[in-house]
Amino acid sequence: MDITCDQSCDMGYIYLQQFKQHQKEDFDKSRLIASAQPIEVIDNIYLKLNKLNWPNKKYIDALMDGDFIEEFQNDLDQNAYLKGIELELNQQRLDSIIENYKLATFEFNESQFYYIAFAEDEIVFNSQNYVYPLSEKEDAFVIITRSQDRRYQITLAENKKAEKSLSPQIAYIRALIFKDDSPYDIDYLKRLKLYISNDDY
Repeated sequence: MDITCDQSCDMGYIYLQQFKQHQKEDFDKSRLIASAQPIEVIDNIYLKLNKLNWPNKKYIDALMDGDFIEEFQNDLDQNAYLKGIELELNQQRLDSIIENYKLATFEFNESQFYYIAFAEDEIVFNSQNYVYPLSEKEDAFVIITRSQDRRYQITLAENKKAEKSLSPQIAYIRALIFKDDSPYDIDYLKRLKLYISNDDY
């Protein structure tokens, strides 16, 4: 899994699928964090998952319905699977993602799943979090936190005047859950590499 980080503006991107080749010259340095992250076996994860909220709608539908907004602009493929996460990535948050980077496998609803975390367990499995399937196949899910964070947005009213209002809650992606036959490649996700740019534009 590749993570790019522009330290001049504290922005980053997590590539969940291999859909873009990084040009080494675009970054000041790169660092291999893990070449083959071991996969843990979790026996009781369903107890934690059952405590979360499971709305009866897909991630893309919840987003389009205004149940939440994304932190910035996440990318979806043509089938609405999450390809990448755009996020604010200061040094503290980057260190936290690397420290809590974990791959696990477990059985759930008589199927074998993989799990990749972007935060510590207490945050991922907070009972206020939500789990959304990414497709009708239910072969991949995301766990999100609907934070209290909001931002101002400008909308065009019926009288054509711009109106300023607060957005829906900002959602932060905490984990990805997926089956072997989903678009996610476990071998790619087992290899964590960081690309850093320090250029100040």
